[in-house]
Amino acid sequence: MLSSRNRTFAGGYLHSLDSKNRVTVPKKWRFDGDDTESAYLAIPQPVGYIWLCPPSKVDQLDEKMESILPSDLVGQHFTMYLMEHSEMVYCDKSGRIVLTPSLIEHAGLDNQAKLVGMFGSWAIWNPDRYAKFKEDPFALDIGSKGRRMLNVMEKIWKTGIM
Repeated sequence: MLSSRNRTFAGGYLHSLDSKNRVTVPKKWRFDGDDTESAYLAIPQPVGYIWLCPPSKVDQLDEKMESILPSDLVGQHFTMYLMEHSEMVYCDKSGRIVLTPSLIEHAGLDNQAKLVGMFGSWAIWNPDRYAKFKEDPFALDIGSKGRRMLNVMEKIWKTGIM
């Protein structure tokens, strides 16, 4: 098990989503202990997956998002939209996290979830959607709102905020 500050998540796993909207986190991705310091921030991404950030990544994101000026209306809109749709999730004693209905709907999850490591974070995908994304990352129709969100994310990233 990991310390809540560990930043390496590697591998890909196919897990079932149970009737209570729980998915098991791979054992090597779990934290030592379970407290408020060991929660993941679940962020719905415009491409249609859920991005899970551990405390170390949340700290980085918090620092960057706090640097968005109040006068930056696009940045403020993005921050509010992002956090309104995000959730803090915790592992239970069996190593499962509970996903909200809105996160499940966003990711198009049914009975199975594909968990994919992303170095300092990880993602939850609908397995079929992930297969399409792997084949061609631009094949998924994310709509105009999704494209706008990705453009804002890119702008923030390039300016050093994200």
